Amino acid sequence: MHDFIGYILSLFQRGLHLAVPVLLLCGAIVAVCWLLFRRQNRPFPWGRVLVLLLLIGWLVLTVFLTLLRGEPGHRQWNLHLFLAWREAWNQFTLQVWLNVLLNIALFLPLGFLLPLLTRWFRSWPRMLLAGLGVSLLIELGQFATARGMLDVDDLFTNTLGAMVGWSISMLILTLTKRSPGWKRRCGALLPIPAALLFALALIFGGYALKPYGNLPDAPVITANLDGIQWELAFTPEDAPATAPIYRAGRLDRSASEAFAAAFAQKLGITFEDTYYYDDIIIFANHTSGDFLNLYQRDGTWEYRIDREKRPVFDVPASQVSPDALLSILDVWGISVPEGAAFALEPSGEAYVQASFTSQLIPADGPSVYGTLTCLLQEQDGASTLTSIENQLVSLTPCEERPILTPAQAVEQLYGGRSFAGTVLEHSGLTQIQVLSCTLEWIADTKGFYQPVYCFLLQAPEGEPFTDYVAALN
Repeated sequence: MHDFIGYILSLFQRGLHLAVPVLLLCGAIVAVCWLLFRRQNRPFPWGRVLVLLLLIGWLVLTVFLTLLRGEPGHRQWNLHLFLAWREAWNQFTLQVWLNVLLNIALFLPLGFLLPLLTRWFRSWPRMLLAGLGVSLLIELGQFATARGMLDVDDLFTNTLGAMVGWSISMLILTLTKRSPGWKRRCGALLPIPAALLFALALIFGGYALKPYGNLPDAPVITANLDGIQWELAFTPEDAPATAPIYRAGRLDRSASEAFAAAFAQKLGITFEDTYYYDDIIIFANHTSGDFLNLYQRDGTWEYRIDREKRPVFDVPASQVSPDALLSILDVWGISVPEGAAFALEPSGEAYVQASFTSQLIPADGPSVYGTLTCLLQEQDGASTLTSIENQLVSLTPCEERPILTPAQAVEQLYGGRSFAGTVLEHSGLTQIQVLSCTLEWIADTKGFYQPVYCFLLQAPEGEPFTDYVAALN
């Protein structure tokens, strides 16, 4: 099972524990009311009572899920409508889409039950106000208690869910009664759920028909960077250009598990537990301390080595040779392309990063691209290999596509359309120097590598940092 789904189910189970005493109290109240009705020889409205109990149960569960399940944090808000939808499109994973769809499903019971409880809510304007009002109260409660985000996307999806539930409820009531004009009324009730299904079909069908995937970190909104003064340290080219798109290939679940089994066999270890997320599968042995994080998007991985199995070098980390590392990697069946550039860089007080980087060499066949990084811990004049991050991938060229010129990419950077645009907007920086612009490739959601422009930026204070702009036209 996907671990996010397991998490959602566990939340519902925790919420049900809270709902049980509430329902017991409601049951006691219902029993008293039933006795009163019986003494007066009046028929007891069992149907409405059942609907009311379901509505109370839904309310308790919803309050728990939205206001009581977490610890207070910082007050946050989002006033960009459809931001969550755009983020879900970019990342296109089960978890991010469930975040959107569950917000719709959460309010379906409200819209379905209220018209069954009372005729007053069989009017769509009243139901619209009810859905919007309840959602607004929850959003304001999350903001006031800092237990969530005040989000206009949630207002929209919650209200949409309530109206879809209302449409289904009214459709059932209309089909049951079949009073004069029932066919016309049924037709009038279909547009809301039909529009939702049509929109989802367009989104998921459109993604399936796309030849390539989406860049997960691409911007979803345009940042306002008017307060930043830019300085170019070079003159960008403005001639039309093209660049290839490469295939790395996604790993499905069976291929991922086969890779982990072969990896464990080479290293003589075992993975006792497996955790499935969106684009990552974590293979773990909590007893020994071995952890393998496998990224299904392109087959890259990270391995944290058990303390007892860590290779030891008799020299400080800053003096470890590439041959010494390659000999360890070779024993473990980890290959590094010949000619990969080797570098040693400090990483904190007692750590050094040793990396092998392979540049993408245009060719008709596969090329190895990326960086393999070994984290070395230094202690008492010696060093140990603590973890490996392998981002080396074998790429096969698929198609040559027109791309932005570097000059156009610079304009995108200035205009707030870079990957880190919103971060820069809220960074407080007023001056940034653009040191360089190079073409690189990043994995998309379908296992292809798309070209991006990598900018090396420098603020007046601090270390240089990178930002990216999508290169495809």
